[in-house]
Amino acid sequence: MKASEQNAFLGTAWMPRYDAMTPEACEAALAATVPAAERAFRAVERRLDVSWEGLVVAPALALRPPLEVWGTLCHLTSVVNSEAWRKVEAAWQPKILSLLYRQAQSRPLYEGLMALAESGDLEPWQRHVVERTALGMRQAGVGLPTPRRKAFATLQKRLAKLSLDFANHVLDADRETKVTVAPGEEAGIPADLLHGQGPWELGIDFATYDAVMRHAERPAVRERFWRARAGRASAGAGDNAPLIAQILRLRQQSADLLGEPDYAHLSTAAKMAGTPEAVLALLGPMAEVGRPAAKAEDETLAAFAKANGARGKLMPWDRPFWAERQSQALFGYDDEALRAYFPMEHVLEGLFALIGELFDVRFERAKGAIHAWHKDVRFYRLLDARGETLAGLYLDPYARPGTKNGGAWMNEIRGRDFETRRQPPIAVVCCNQKPPRGKAPATMSFYEVATLFHEMGHALQETLTTVDSPSCSGISNVEWDAVEIASQFLEQFPYEPAILRGLSCHVETGKPLPKALVGKIVAKRTYRAGNALVRQLLLAETDLALHTRPRRGAKPVTPAEVMRRIAKRLLPAPPHPDDHFLNAFTHIFAGGYAAGYYSYKWSETLSADLYAGFAGATAAKRRALGRRYRDTFLALGGSMPAAEVFRACMGRDPDPAAILRLEGLIP
Repeated sequence: MKASEQNAFLGTAWMPRYDAMTPEACEAALAATVPAAERAFRAVERRLDVSWEGLVVAPALALRPPLEVWGTLCHLTSVVNSEAWRKVEAAWQPKILSLLYRQAQSRPLYEGLMALAESGDLEPWQRHVVERTALGMRQAGVGLPTPRRKAFATLQKRLAKLSLDFANHVLDADRETKVTVAPGEEAGIPADLLHGQGPWELGIDFATYDAVMRHAERPAVRERFWRARAGRASAGAGDNAPLIAQILRLRQQSADLLGEPDYAHLSTAAKMAGTPEAVLALLGPMAEVGRPAAKAEDETLAAFAKANGARGKLMPWDRPFWAERQSQALFGYDDEALRAYFPMEHVLEGLFALIGELFDVRFERAKGAIHAWHKDVRFYRLLDARGETLAGLYLDPYARPGTKNGGAWMNEIRGRDFETRRQPPIAVVCCNQKPPRGKAPATMSFYEVATLFHEMGHALQETLTTVDSPSCSGISNVEWDAVEIASQFLEQFPYEPAILRGLSCHVETGKPLPKALVGKIVAKRTYRAGNALVRQLLLAETDLALHTRPRRGAKPVTPAEVMRRIAKRLLPAPPHPDDHFLNAFTHIFAGGYAAGYYSYKWSETLSADLYAGFAGATAAKRRALGRRYRDTFLALGGSMPAAEVFRACMGRDPDPAAILRLEGLIP
């Protein structure tokens, strides 16, 4: 038996054997592939061939084995995290980064790419990849003198280690933090969170936290939960505040080495926006609409709470509770009670049916062993109209606090590659909804339904790509602030009355949502939309401000103070002094959104414009629009600039007001 067949990390099968993967096997796979990749890359440089195959394909093939092992390891640490997996990740991260910077800082490769770009021997999509690759290499320091180039690579390794520590501190806090609810304090808390006799020890994963904050009747209970979650990673050995300071300092040093004004300019240069100024030009008018709307919403909420027995000023742990009461008064339903209408299996059927209608594909669940990383994971084949396999999809739906990252995400497991091997793509969608209890089926909140649609939008861009080169198939090479377009586009559909009703099926009666209730759910979409908008703007502007060099002579301020100052300008009420949100802001300190959190609003603007054509269209027109959307946004991947893909789909530039209309903030 070949060594690659014995080590699951080195297997060549389309579907990985996750159940056979161990930390020891991962270390062995990396120990074998990293040195071999270094030798292979040196050979590419020595035999430099100024062609697409020589400068794009050959380097990718040289580095592919260890990067595939590393990608699998990163996936496993996100879904079955343990101390053993962490040790492997921490030990090999510097070596993987060295490999990546060996390529990104290769002057022979860069000079070859520049010559290739000028040669006229490329297809337009190839030229786009070459130009984006060259930009990435410049931003990795390829043009720096050798000492500064090495210093830049060293900075990136330190940053990667800090980001990994940041993420692990948050994961540990999520796993270890428990809040006690004593007998007599449980009033209002959903029964499915309370098992056996009290006292109850509840976690602070978002599903649990959100349910408690909206329904627990005792303010003291809500306050304990709020403080537990707001204080994540803010004390002791797991305090992320020192890491934030170090991360921001090293990012500024990176920008300095590259001759950029600051990290915000460095980050946006590779995105659709191009500059921080362009971002602020988009966000500014939104703030002008959002601020007064949010202020009016909070005044109305305070008056409602006072009229219904609240005393004194509403605190952060009071607003979710009273917003839920106000929502019920306005719309006549309880979000938690809606769960009974959304059994997960039925929601999935409805989601897959919609995707089939729009894009002429279907999902088929795999039977038998799929060798996944957890028993709850399922696998689907995505088939075309002829029954041919287009792609695969793993779905990992349930929360596992402490071993699985919070939130929801989509990742690539296998990229589409018909350039060097015959391989359809495989994506994974991970969510964190409540698991089933006993014999009762798993049910979903409407928020979880919308989140599932969001992540499936990402998965469709990954799986319905028609680009054969892994350099730009799926989401590869897509500008970061355009990556959320496909997800936010699909997220709009559960708000359509007919689709919403079709997604519902009461677990006891089998009946769909009553039409009157459907109308109320749709109407609630714009409830407190002003607050939702300014919250997103706060995070986006804080992110940019933290990554912008302070004015000369400005008094130094902490990151928390930066956020408070922006909040004072944007929010109806200032953040509570004990809110340590930044300490758990993994998007910008441990993810890919540094100086790029604005991407959500940027993408949402374009996705709202794309969706507007579907709203209210006939079935025939929707199918035609769906085909056009599939042939552009889903098919083209990163083979064209996102702005050109938008114009190819819509025949014009985006309308920036579309998102404000969709949210009911302007007519």
